[in-house]
Amino acid sequence: MRLTVVIPTCNRGDLLGQTVRKLLHDQTAAAGEYEIVVVDDGSTDDTPRVMSDLGAPESRVRYVRQENKGPGAARNAGVREAKGDIILFTGDDCIPDSRLIEEHLKARERYGDVAVAGHVAWHPDLELTPLMLFLDQGAQFGFTQIEDPENVTFWTFYTANCSLHRHWVEDVGGFDESFRYAAYEDIEVAYRMSQRGLRIAYHRPALTYHHHAPTLEGHVTRMRLCGRAAVLVWRKHPELKEKLGIVDAARATTVTGFFEAVTTYGFALGVRDAMKGEEPAADSELRALWQGPELADAGRAWVREAFGDVNPEKAELIRLQREVHRMRENWKQVEARRLYRASEWLARAGWRVLRGLGLGRRSDPI
Repeated sequence: MRLTVVIPTCNRGDLLGQTVRKLLHDQTAAAGEYEIVVVDDGSTDDTPRVMSDLGAPESRVRYVRQENKGPGAARNAGVREAKGDIILFTGDDCIPDSRLIEEHLKARERYGDVAVAGHVAWHPDLELTPLMLFLDQGAQFGFTQIEDPENVTFWTFYTANCSLHRHWVEDVGGFDESFRYAAYEDIEVAYRMSQRGLRIAYHRPALTYHHHAPTLEGHVTRMRLCGRAAVLVWRKHPELKEKLGIVDAARATTVTGFFEAVTTYGFALGVRDAMKGEEPAADSELRALWQGPELADAGRAWVREAFGDVNPEKAELIRLQREVHRMRENWKQVEARRLYRASEWLARAGWRVLRGLGLGRRSDPI
C-alpha cells in the first residue's frame, strides 16, 4: 500500500458518494497501490448510509466517524488511520480525474520527497459565473500566479488536491485543531512544514474538479471565516501579518471600496441589459452580482454590439497610459524647476560666501 487518500467530510453525502466511486472504480492506478480513508466529522445527513452502500469498511474504503471538530482534526484522524506512506488530501466535493492518483505517484518519482500540489478546476457540469472566474485568478486558487512549478509557496498547499509523505505532517504535530473551519488550517500547517524544509511542487496533470458552485452570499460568509482564521494564524506567526491581509482589513477604505465595486457592477448590468434589449431580472437583486458570466468575459458580445470595433477596455487602457505619461512629464518639469531653483539658491549662497571672504569684489584702480 503506497498511498492513502484522506477525505474529511461533513453533511455532503451525495457529493461524497460521487467522489469515492470515482476514486474506487475510475482510476488508472492499480487498485493495490492505494486505499481511501473517509473521516466523517459529525455528519447529520445520510453520509453513513452512503458509505455503507459503498462497502466500507470491508472494501478498500475505510470509514471513520468522530464528533464535529473541524476539517483539520478530521485530517489528523485520517493520517493516523492511514496505512500508506504517502497521504493524498482531497475534498468530499472534489471529483477526481481518472489519472489523479497515478499522476501524484509519478510526480513523486520525479520530484522526490516534496509536497505535490495538483490542479483544481471547476467541474464541467457547472456554469461559470463572474464570481467563479474571479476566484480562479487567485482569490481562492492561485495557480495562475505560479512562476516556478518546481518550487511554489506554502500558500499553494490546497488540501483539495495535495500529497506528501506522512512524516512531514507527523513531524510538526499535524494540523492545528483549534482551526474549526475549512479556512487557513492547511496553509498554517504548510507554513510550519516549510519551516522544516518542505518544498512544494505544482503538478498540473494531477487534476481534480471542484463540484461546488459558490454564491456571493456563500463566498462572503466563507471569507468572514477566513478572516477569523487569519487572526489565528497571525497570533501563531506574527511575521505573516502583512501577507495575511490583517493590515488591509484594518483600513477604512475596505468597506467603501466594496460598496463602490458593487455600485459600479450593478450599473454595468443595467447597461448590458439595455444594450441587449433585456428586462431586468425579477429575482433577488443580489443574485445579479454573480450571474451574467459574459460580463466578466473580455470578449463579451454585447460590448462589440454597442461599440462596434471600438474596445472600451483598450481605450481606457490607452487613456490611463496617456495619463501616466502626462503625469511623468509634469513630474519632470517639476523636478527641472526644483533643480533650477536649487541651483539658483546654491549660486546665490556661494556668492554670499565669496563676498564675505572679500573674493567677489572688484579691486580699486591704482
